[in-house]
Amino acid sequence: MSSILEPHHKLTNFVDFAFSDNKGLIDIMRKIRLSIAQKLIFSLGLLVLLSLGLLAFAHLVKLYNSNLRESELQAQTESSSYIYPFSKTMNETTSILKTLEFILLQLKKDQLQDRENTIELLKKVLSDNPDLLGVYTLWEPNAFDGNDAEHRNKTSYDDDTGRFVPYIVRRDDTIEVLALEDYEDKQKGLFYQQPKQTKSFSLLEPYYYKVKGKSILMTSLVLPLLDEQGNFMGIVGADISLSSVQQRIEKFRPLGGYAAIITTGNRYLANGRDADLVNTSFQLWGTSNELEAIKGTAVRSAYTSDPSEEGTVLRTFYPIQIQDVLWHIETVIPKKNMLTAYYKSLWESIWITCLALLFMAIVMALLVRKIILVNIQKVVQATSAFAAGGRTQLLSIHTNDEFEFMALHFNYMLSQRKEAEQVIEYQSTHDLLTGLPNRYAYHRYIEGKALGSRIKERQMVLLIIDLDRFKMINDTLDYAMGDQLLKQMAGRIVQAVGSGGRVFRFGGDEYIVLLEEVTHSDQAVHIAETILTVISEPISLKDRIFYMTASIGISFGHAWTPDAADQLMKEADIAMYVAKKEHNTSKVYTASMNDVTKRELLLESSMSRALERGEFMLYYQPKVEVATGRIYGAEALIRWNHPELGTVSPLDFIPIAEKTGFIIPLGEWVLYKACQQIREWEQMGLSKLSVSVNMSMIQFQQKQIVHTIEHIISDAGILPEQIELEITESIFMDNPGQTLTILDQLKQLGVKLSLDDFGTGYSSLSYLQNIPLHTLKLDKTFISGIVSDFKKQMIYKSVIVIAHNLNLNVVTEGVETQEELDIVCDHHCDAIQGYFYSPPVPPVQFAQLFIEHNNRA
Repeated sequence: MSSILEPHHKLTNFVDFAFSDNKGLIDIMRKIRLSIAQKLIFSLGLLVLLSLGLLAFAHLVKLYNSNLRESELQAQTESSSYIYPFSKTMNETTSILKTLEFILLQLKKDQLQDRENTIELLKKVLSDNPDLLGVYTLWEPNAFDGNDAEHRNKTSYDDDTGRFVPYIVRRDDTIEVLALEDYEDKQKGLFYQQPKQTKSFSLLEPYYYKVKGKSILMTSLVLPLLDEQGNFMGIVGADISLSSVQQRIEKFRPLGGYAAIITTGNRYLANGRDADLVNTSFQLWGTSNELEAIKGTAVRSAYTSDPSEEGTVLRTFYPIQIQDVLWHIETVIPKKNMLTAYYKSLWESIWITCLALLFMAIVMALLVRKIILVNIQKVVQATSAFAAGGRTQLLSIHTNDEFEFMALHFNYMLSQRKEAEQVIEYQSTHDLLTGLPNRYAYHRYIEGKALGSRIKERQMVLLIIDLDRFKMINDTLDYAMGDQLLKQMAGRIVQAVGSGGRVFRFGGDEYIVLLEEVTHSDQAVHIAETILTVISEPISLKDRIFYMTASIGISFGHAWTPDAADQLMKEADIAMYVAKKEHNTSKVYTASMNDVTKRELLLESSMSRALERGEFMLYYQPKVEVATGRIYGAEALIRWNHPELGTVSPLDFIPIAEKTGFIIPLGEWVLYKACQQIREWEQMGLSKLSVSVNMSMIQFQQKQIVHTIEHIISDAGILPEQIELEITESIFMDNPGQTLTILDQLKQLGVKLSLDDFGTGYSSLSYLQNIPLHTLKLDKTFISGIVSDFKKQMIYKSVIVIAHNLNLNVVTEGVETQEELDIVCDHHCDAIQGYFYSPPVPPVQFAQLFIEHNNRA
């Protein structure tokens, strides 16, 4: 309730403070007037700004696109001034090489080859082409004139083999004649090795070549010399110094950007931004695929990022076709350099818009001050009266505009205020699902009684009602059906209590009954039993029948004190906790129950550590075959040796394990230990033993239960049929279809199944024809008192006959006397289990018992 009403209280406190005096009223009025005026001015100004902005935006978009296109054309024009001369140089160099190739081959054909004349020819070519660093030719041994032996080291252009390898190179404005070096080296002589292998034109990637000890970065254009039969005779080539290319490209700045020459191998031949990048790999702005996509035989452009520039750049690739080789000249222009005119127009538009907005704001401010002042004053007066909580003052405004709409809304708000307060009050004190008073209402009621009751000493009784198994049912069904069930249960409880008490719901499946006119404790117990009766009646939801039970805790109080609410709740909750163990019952709180609760809390808190410390152990009670008198198996029964409480019965800790979910790891441990024990007994010579293990309903709700069981049995290395899983009818109470599927899977696995505790609870013979069972275990209640009760003997005999007709083995539990054993044998039961033969014993004692008993049988 406090959380729901808190915003309303805060608003009231704020308004009360604001209107506490006339000065506060004037200040608030001035603030409201200015606030509305500012909003109107802002709205109208925004409209004008939006109109001007749209016009300016359309103009700027058009200008932006126009400016961008003009800059792109200008960039292409400027780029042509560099690209055309470079491309022309490369093509002219190729033409020179072709001319030299033709001349040299023709001289060879006419047998007019002469080394001196060839040197002069190469000198003239280098002299006429200042862009070239050097020209050369290299012939295979005896391929030039057949006189290599006579020219060994004869001149500067003959090597020690006499091969004709002249290199005409430009050095410091002079032309020198040298001999080519390292041409047989696979790496350094690539200018010779590559055309020799390909027998085609080669345009080399940038490389270093030493000229008289000085390394020069260059690129080479090389043509192979082939005879008429296509045999390789040598090469003719030309070198271009990359330093001169770099100097020219650094001066080329299209629109303030830069350019770079990229070879076929994606290396920089020259870079106008950074000379250190020459002969390095191309710096990618994206992926290699993006680079290859933009390169091609046509001019292509794209706006991309650039590692060296902030923002976007225009990247254009111009193809340079040199024979069969394709190089590219890349120009990179910052986009901001292309939008100078656009930025100038943008600032002009901003200034015009700001001036127009300022003018309109001044005009609208003058108009608004005159139009809204009177109506603002009316609003302030009406809201002041509303905030002060005095006489309600309606707003009377008839201006056919927003002020009139605000007045109508304010008047409607006043008319709805009382109804809203009632709704808030109801929602804060009632459970919205069932309509019952909630926890807050319960405490308010007790506090009101404590403050207003003149008779302090009057007995009252509190009942806490908790539905059994509701969470399990609610998780199985959809929540809408769970809500319907809670509503019907609330109606039944209210009807059972009648006018003698008040019913509350605190949430979940918990109801509270407060009885005020109780004269005797038996009267409260009788009402609790009545409630249990009406709850246990069948309930129908969507063509399904449900049977519910509840556990009730009862506490008595004798004084309406402020602490009575919590004290009654605490005591009744403890009593309900005790009743929860038995289900479908009620318990009256006694002081001794505190010890029970503490003991159970100790068990619950130490359960997990007990498994880790090995405090749990398995005992085995033998099962004896009636026909032979031999022990054929055992039932594994868990015990807990608690360090503080001593030996704890499974009846005490198994319900706690099921409630907390600890039954899942505990059940897996029991199955694991039983399987390992079977393996140990087999190694001792106790073969063909089967052990039965109890399975909880909660374990069957696990999706991987079949896989878990199969894995444990497989790890132990035993046969599945040596394990018998004992189940009870309770596993079919929720989702019987899924349970049957799991049982069928376990049967296919080879595990035996037995129905345990048959004869207790709601035992039904119909289960026997639906479940894939091997064994039916009759509870000890079947033979308790059977010696002197003929009717009980007939019922016992009938159940055995029915089970045998269904091909089920029958095991009778709890046989303790010779007379009971005789009756069991007379009615042809298959096996027995009980203290007549042995109580549950440790594994070692069971092995000794097995050997001794079977030797006597």
